[in-house]
Amino acid sequence: MKTKLLIIHSSDELYGSDRILLQVVQALRESYQITVWLPVDHQDGKQQLYRLLQERSVAVQHVDMPILRRALLTPKGLARMARLAPRMVKQLRSSGADQVYLMTSACLLLAPLARLAGRTKTTLHIQEPWGPREAMLLRQLAKFTQQRIAISQTVARSTGFAPTQLSVVHNAVPRLDPENPPTPLALDAADARGPRYVVASRWVRHKGHGTLLKAWNLAGCPGTLYVLGSAPDSANRIDVKRMVADFVSDPASVKIIGQVANPQDWFDSVDALVLPTDTVEGCGLVALEAFRHGKAAIVSDSGGPAEVVEDGVDGWIFTAGDVPGLARIFERCTASSLAAMGEAGKRKYEEKYTPERFDEKMRAEMPGVLLGR
Repeated sequence: MKTKLLIIHSSDELYGSDRILLQVVQALRESYQITVWLPVDHQDGKQQLYRLLQERSVAVQHVDMPILRRALLTPKGLARMARLAPRMVKQLRSSGADQVYLMTSACLLLAPLARLAGRTKTTLHIQEPWGPREAMLLRQLAKFTQQRIAISQTVARSTGFAPTQLSVVHNAVPRLDPENPPTPLALDAADARGPRYVVASRWVRHKGHGTLLKAWNLAGCPGTLYVLGSAPDSANRIDVKRMVADFVSDPASVKIIGQVANPQDWFDSVDALVLPTDTVEGCGLVALEAFRHGKAAIVSDSGGPAEVVEDGVDGWIFTAGDVPGLARIFERCTASSLAAMGEAGKRKYEEKYTPERFDEKMRAEMPGVLLGR
């Protein structure tokens, strides 16, 4: 009989951590009987993750759970989470789970509740760097877990745990579907005056759009830059269109594409990805996606992405926020040099970041809790 594994996640969306949930389920479903709980309070309106799990015949349900969110760190929010605790203990007890798997640090309030419910085998998947303000609280809650897996060395160091108290399993991205390959884009021939670059992220302050656009202008707008994504409904949002008008002397060299149904089409149609994050990035899945497509990645030394990219081999690394440094990279890049780097990135993807490699690492990690490691 398979071990019953309850996986608890903090959102029902389809961003990085949500896609890693799908990878974890795929890696473990042959060995475990998996049930997934998703929260009722953090959905994108489409329930994309919920539907994808259903399509994969995974037992999934929405549960009203106490999830750590900044918006709830108020007297009213804390009181609400406290009221949920007794009910949560009962639900965890009645779940029949042999083991609990917390997909993000935001789920850590469930760790002591799982212990109260008699669930003594709990894994934490740490997908985000812990800032100095929250690290003390998260570390105390994480002590109720028996196993901790970080997605990068950067994330592992941020927790303050000793290397012997957690392990690192880098993320992976799925292989391209040979039956549904990316659709080549009919880009304007006039855009081919230099290399083509794409930036694909939400339009929020820490993603480094300002650094990117200022460096682009300083380098003389040396090609065409395609900007994917959109601004979320949050105080951290930015107006990229306005930034282009303010910072770029040749705005025609920057194409604002916005949200797209399939970003993968764009990776196949450009020469390189740019990931200009100004603050600490846990992993940077988009860099792995670029490698999968055989494209170079230009990233800041913001943590996880710099662990993936080898400077001057499969991409370039610049100091986060360093406008002149990024401009110098743009100035030295050519389509042919980026193509050679993309080939190196493709080889690295095949060696380290395929689903098969991820599955192998996860299956090696999970028995540790069951054996009482």
